[in-house]
Amino acid sequence: MVAARRPSGLTKYLRRLGYRVTVLTSAAWVDGVPPEEAGVVRTGDLMASRLNWRRANMRAWAGGAGGADYEAGTSRLAAAVVPDTTLITWLPYLVPSALRLARRERFDCVVTTSGPESVHLAGLALAPGTAWIADLRDGWGFETLHSWPTALQARLDAALERQVARRADVMTAVTEPLAADLRDRLGADAHTVTNGYDPEDVPERTGASPLLDPDRISLVHTGRMASSQRSPEPVLDAVRLLRERGAPAAERIQVVFAGPLTSEERRLIGAADLDDAVRHVGNLGRDEALQLQREADALLLLTSGTRRGEATGKLYEYLGAERPILTLGENSEAARIVRDARAGEVAPAEKPEAIAAALERLLASDRPLAAPTAYSYPEIARRFAEFVELARARAATRNNRR
Repeated sequence: MVAARRPSGLTKYLRRLGYRVTVLTSAAWVDGVPPEEAGVVRTGDLMASRLNWRRANMRAWAGGAGGADYEAGTSRLAAAVVPDTTLITWLPYLVPSALRLARRERFDCVVTTSGPESVHLAGLALAPGTAWIADLRDGWGFETLHSWPTALQARLDAALERQVARRADVMTAVTEPLAADLRDRLGADAHTVTNGYDPEDVPERTGASPLLDPDRISLVHTGRMASSQRSPEPVLDAVRLLRERGAPAAERIQVVFAGPLTSEERRLIGAADLDDAVRHVGNLGRDEALQLQREADALLLLTSGTRRGEATGKLYEYLGAERPILTLGENSEAARIVRDARAGEVAPAEKPEAIAAALERLLASDRPLAAPTAYSYPEIARRFAEFVELARARAATRNNRR
């Protein structure tokens, strides 16, 4: 999962900077760091037990289950538990394990990274005597993906968010809109530390892939869509427009999707009028997905089109691949990054005509691309280390006052 890349990348390069890092994670999700890696502690999780009646859907969402489609959306339980279901599935394992580790290891700094937001409750349990960084990969109260059915739930969720902002020594967020919201709305000392790519994971480009037709111009998307409120429909409509107009690139372009699908996405991609202009190549392992990105003629980045703070981890993998990017969602942080890096074209997420024009511009460009080192994990870890030291200094001052 792309979400695991941030803690994995930070861990790898913080260790190279001389930090001793222990990762406490769930046994339900084995992606991100090898299970045998030293310094990784895995706890139990009800999500991995028979009590999880949606295990088959979880496996399909993660790309397993023999390529079965997954169902997007939240369960009824997720609409009831504040701040999220991890409060009851993992926190009963996480908090005792974290307290035991803290007593044994005497950590200088604890980093909790979300979503899910309930992991920050472990930070609250450890915070009185330990430096604490609360790291947000998604918005909590800002541009949240869900709304609570009752006012009481909304107030409780907001109160937990305020408590984390008040107690954490430092907060970090993956985009500036998220960090600015934490500062302005909650008064937190919040800083932007983006996601990134690992330059050691970027494969060599061979110029060919068994998953790509060498006679076609490939526009590749890897990963899930519906689970983050994204849809391939606008870009497929853009391809239809190009074909109707007889655009020069229309007959050669092929949109290639790799990763888990919902039944609705499979229906859209398999529409008869698209013929072989669209393909789904199945679920790929991480190394295969990175190689496919590297071999593509261009890469497709979908956003919801409604969230300013959206810049998924996939964006940074794409930047590392050094292939031109078509980004849908012109007001997102992802779009700003692509523009600033001169890494591709941007279009509104829901306007097929504008997407078609952006796609034509993208395919007509031959500007060479280079992966921006500012978004590499060696650089990001160096920046994050500054906040580790800041949190340690603040915790030392706080403890000396006692």
